[in-house]
Amino acid sequence: MYADSTTHDSRTTTDTAAAETAYFSLRGMHTRACESFLETLATDIDGVRDAAASYSAESVRVTYDPERVDTDAIADGLSRWGYRASAPSPDATDEDRSALAFDRVRTAFAIIVVAPVYMLYLVFFYPVYLGFYPDAYLDANAIVVGLYGPVVLFTTITVFGVGFPIFRSAYISLRERRLTLDVLIALSALATYAYSVLSLAFFDKAYLSFDVAMTIIVVATIANYVRAADEQRTITDLAERLDGSQSRATRLTNGGTETLPADDCEAGDTLLVKPGEHVPLDGRVIDGRGAVDEALVTGEARPQRKVPGDGVVGGSIAIDGAFEIRVGDGATSLLDRLRALVWDLRATRTNAARLTSRIARRYVPLVSALAVVTFAGWLLAGATLDTALLTGLSVLVVACPVALALAGPLALGRGLATAADCGVAVLDRTLLERITDVDIVAFDKTGTLTTGELHVTGITALGDREELLARAAAVESRSGHPIAAAIGEQATPTEDVGEFEYHRYGVSATVEGSRTAVGNPALFDELDWEIPETVRSRVAEIRAAGELPAVVGWDDAATGVVALADAPREGWNEVVERLAADGRRVVCITGDDPQVAARFEESAIDEVFADVAPEAKEEIVQELGEAGTVAMVGDGTNDAPALAAADVGVAMLAGSDFTATAADALLTSDDLDSFIDCLAIARRTRRRFVGNLVLAIAVPVVGMMLAVAGVVTPVVASALLVVGTLLVVLNSRRSLAGDNS
Repeated sequence: MYADSTTHDSRTTTDTAAAETAYFSLRGMHTRACESFLETLATDIDGVRDAAASYSAESVRVTYDPERVDTDAIADGLSRWGYRASAPSPDATDEDRSALAFDRVRTAFAIIVVAPVYMLYLVFFYPVYLGFYPDAYLDANAIVVGLYGPVVLFTTITVFGVGFPIFRSAYISLRERRLTLDVLIALSALATYAYSVLSLAFFDKAYLSFDVAMTIIVVATIANYVRAADEQRTITDLAERLDGSQSRATRLTNGGTETLPADDCEAGDTLLVKPGEHVPLDGRVIDGRGAVDEALVTGEARPQRKVPGDGVVGGSIAIDGAFEIRVGDGATSLLDRLRALVWDLRATRTNAARLTSRIARRYVPLVSALAVVTFAGWLLAGATLDTALLTGLSVLVVACPVALALAGPLALGRGLATAADCGVAVLDRTLLERITDVDIVAFDKTGTLTTGELHVTGITALGDREELLARAAAVESRSGHPIAAAIGEQATPTEDVGEFEYHRYGVSATVEGSRTAVGNPALFDELDWEIPETVRSRVAEIRAAGELPAVVGWDDAATGVVALADAPREGWNEVVERLAADGRRVVCITGDDPQVAARFEESAIDEVFADVAPEAKEEIVQELGEAGTVAMVGDGTNDAPALAAADVGVAMLAGSDFTATAADALLTSDDLDSFIDCLAIARRTRRRFVGNLVLAIAVPVVGMMLAVAGVVTPVVASALLVVGTLLVVLNSRRSLAGDNS
């Protein structure tokens, strides 16, 4: 099952049998108070062991016993109390689209229902409010008297039908002893409705506020739909970007290997898993050995060693070593990993959301108290009961926090969408908040500052050149390093390869019965193999030329060396200079020797860490973290631990599958400028949120001051509610791209 990544405690029941995990899209959640309530609903279902609900993700993750309950029964159980739960579909976003369509229909229905009531108010009631007709006109007009019934009916349908999720959320919030924004929205709508009914029976009909009650519910409903649609666009875009690039498998055939979608693999197929790749499907190791990271799928923090005979879980990650697996029956594919990734993105709670919740805890009781004090003050001052109620009601209506609920989500949604348009797929929604604090940027060299597309520039062989290339290609065929592709273009690897191992400075395997190694000269020193002077001299020449030497050898001795070159990525120097100009320290981390890495020392890069083993990159990032907030930018081939160790991890999408798990964001293009864009977008998103917050608070505060003074009526208050909400929506819709998009 997938590791828990929510920000609150989940409800768990204990059992010892095998379990499965499913994700249910769920509509109707309006506040975080719904989370614990839904977890209780889920764990009350027989066969459910664990449940974790997320308001941000609008979904529930359930661990259950498939022999006792199925997903349809769980969905039915979660759909009590008016929630709408959808059983998992093959597409991680299908349920969200279906739920969003339902919200769209509900919003359209609300607009259709309120339209005739607004027309009646425009024709008959507002002219009275504006003084064009006397108050007695309403009672004297037979048409108006006959329309009171339909108005009450339509208002009741809107408030208690369309607004049911809001009232349910308010009830659950109070039940959980939490003051949320929905509590104030529900209180305002209910108070306005009750006042209008009382006015119809006992007070002046000139100030019936059925239209105001409807406005509160309709504006809140439209706002919730806008927020959900905005987030759905972001999630759909992320799913489309990741799904096509991550679900691949390498299948061994009689004639070699073939790459195909993981879902096209069948039980019994033999798959090759290289270092840095995800295990495509559940299976069992039949050849090779290595360590895998199962944290994403089992929660196990430590890497697990796998040898022939051991089972491996689809979605786990090969850290070192290459191995072959036999696909099992009913194997789990990487689509489940995509679902977990989407859950992580949506369930993560941002600082903006936390701030909004803190404001709500104070805003709701303060506004409620102000409304009561206003009512009492006017009553004590000699006003009629009708007037005092109307004034207190105006305070509640103008203070409705619909705009406040939208301030954070819309600003963040715009930021995520703009980042995606600029080539950055954000995997952790808190990234846009954290990345603005970065003062140290560490770049991996190969595949990041360079293209990662190595090409062979020279071959020195002490013996048979073709044998050297064939053996090197055979060993590297089990590696995920860019060297593999470069050498593979020069020769066809032999099929007799086994016992692959990943070393500190290279790789080795048994090829046609002989142990063969490819890597840095330090690898041969580590293995205590002989390096002839001819090879050492050639290595020195290659390094002096700024190229990369890959020494090849077997039978305890180096037998040749391959020279490789990697072109710098276009525009890398300008990116580094812009980062340095902003006052950030820029460093480069590479496994290449100092001579090869020397060309980067002449740029704005503050320091180059050369000859760094893959596992040491993480240590360097941790050391840098002691001096400031670190962003690590890499391609994921052997720097995934460093990406995970950094405060912000950013990876090239062209990197390995491991990257997507370790990184907070992916650069979906080959242009490093998108990283600069992401920094700028993050700053603008923060400013946009602050602007939204000011608008969402300023309009109600000014309105409440006027309402307390008796200047604002409920109708004007509802107009201010609409204006405040529109201002936040329009402010959020303004472009964040700027000149560097």
